[in-house]
Amino acid sequence: MTSDSAAAQPLQVARQLLRERKVADASKLLHTFMEQNVENREGQELLGMVLFMSKKFEEAKAAFEQLTRMDPTNATAWANLGAVQNTLGDHHGATKSLRKAIHRDKKSASGYYNLAIAQKALKMNSMAVSAYKEAIKLDPAMAEAYTNLGNMYIEMNNLTQAIKLLEKGVEQCPQSKKVAAVLEKARVAKSGTRRVDAPLGRLVNEEELAKKQIRTTRRGLSSAVRIHERETLQDLGKKIRRSTRPLVELASTRLQQQLHIMDLAVAQKDARGEAPAKFEEMVATIDEMDRLRSVAVTAISEIKTHLEKTDPGI
Repeated sequence: MTSDSAAAQPLQVARQLLRERKVADASKLLHTFMEQNVENREGQELLGMVLFMSKKFEEAKAAFEQLTRMDPTNATAWANLGAVQNTLGDHHGATKSLRKAIHRDKKSASGYYNLAIAQKALKMNSMAVSAYKEAIKLDPAMAEAYTNLGNMYIEMNNLTQAIKLLEKGVEQCPQSKKVAAVLEKARVAKSGTRRVDAPLGRLVNEEELAKKQIRTTRRGLSSAVRIHERETLQDLGKKIRRSTRPLVELASTRLQQQLHIMDLAVAQKDARGEAPAKFEEMVATIDEMDRLRSVAVTAISEIKTHLEKTDPGI
């Protein structure tokens, strides 16, 4: 029997013990194994996992730090280290470790997921949203990413986006009770918002409207003028909708993704030389957002000018 096959047997036993949640037995086995096989990377990784499951977080951190020294190119080791650092509240340290994980494996869903946790804790919400989206893109069945991002959307009062995301999450993770619970939470919040905004049977308080300078009497417009006004305002309203919808999409998705990529490029000292091109893409996005904003502002100004002509009291 070779040394590799001899080492594999206790590691297989340890994995089975972990699957059976016999953490104490696995811990004892792995500590003994690592005393005799100090350079075994698989054993070191399993030891870190056992320590984490035993809630010995400082020891787990030390174990994964050792693994990154043993194998600096191991993306999983860096991702696990970042997860432990998040648990310990060291979110700055976690961010550094997780960027290293992603640099070594661009398809590390767990790397992006844990990076999002760190960024959310550091109040870097836009980047956290982008990282969660990337985690879901790489692993569409990651229930935790849906629940965390869904809760973020709810906190941001972006209830429509939350519901859309969580409906997809329920579809991808039908067994997850947490995703379903957060979806229900978002739906209840949206329903409640509607009730507050437009409660059934509310009567107009004319005195209150007068204080806000809102007209409650009919204007003396001819039928032709009224029709022309309605058509004009409808056309201008369409312009505003056509500009604001893509503007919101650019701000909430594309720009966030580009900022996230730029952040990673800066952290990695642009090792791949991607920063100039990504910066140009970001500038182009901002220019397009400014163009759309200008369209909306112009349309609103035209509405105001038109109403001032037909209703000097406004």
